[in-house]
Amino acid sequence: MSGSTNPFGSFTGVFSQLFSLDSPDKVGSFFQQYWYVWLILSIGVVVLIAVNVAICCYFRHHRKLNEIDPTTGEKRLYNKDWGIAKPKQTLFIPIERNLQDSSESPLMIDDYDDSKFAVEALMAHNSFRLQHGAVPLQQNEYLNKVATDWARELVKKNQLQHSPDPWRRYKGSVLGENLAFYIGPLLTGERLTKIWYREFDQHDFNVDLQENSLHFSQLVWKGTREVGFGRCRTPDKKQWYGVAVYFPPGNYPNQYMENVQPRSDLENQRFA
Repeated sequence: MSGSTNPFGSFTGVFSQLFSLDSPDKVGSFFQQYWYVWLILSIGVVVLIAVNVAICCYFRHHRKLNEIDPTTGEKRLYNKDWGIAKPKQTLFIPIERNLQDSSESPLMIDDYDDSKFAVEALMAHNSFRLQHGAVPLQQNEYLNKVATDWARELVKKNQLQHSPDPWRRYKGSVLGENLAFYIGPLLTGERLTKIWYREFDQHDFNVDLQENSLHFSQLVWKGTREVGFGRCRTPDKKQWYGVAVYFPPGNYPNQYMENVQPRSDLENQRFA
């Protein structure tokens, strides 16, 4: 059809005519002729604004990992929630008081640093896990940081509460978490582990989910492979908050029979 016209064929003449608009009639004619140009530009501006708004909302609502804590200047391992399923956490957090405050000398307290604390907690955990047919845990420095950061937060808050799920997001999962509050001059890794393991006496190995022994079941959960430990002392140096985080997490309903085994003789253990 030789008589047909292509409106886009004159697109190259837009700019040449744009600079020759010197009367209202020419301006009106120009906008009528090139209406599609302004439509495309308008849509582009709207899309650009929408993309920028989306980016701003993303960074506002989804903080990056290793965000700098403005209070301490240290990195906080924190991220917003991504809707990941989480393990069951107990509302009861054990509190223990040391009745033999004079048992630890000041020299021992000063010499017992966080690295020794973490190693001792790992050894105590694996000793108990061995008795329940679970493989030894591997200590993870990243998880140590997560646990220590939350212990410091608990000191700031001056209360016991589990960390929000985004705080312990790791490898597509929400970490399992055990907490404890200790009143005394020194919280050791072995002491912290025993606080949680004492729930063994309350656990029924023929029942699935049990609210009164979730610390114990997480400690010996067979599916868990990595762990991190943290602690923080209150400013008066008389109290401690202890934290452990576990990956993969335990305490999932309908999985207790295969992951929490009764205690038996060490020579009869067979690792899964």
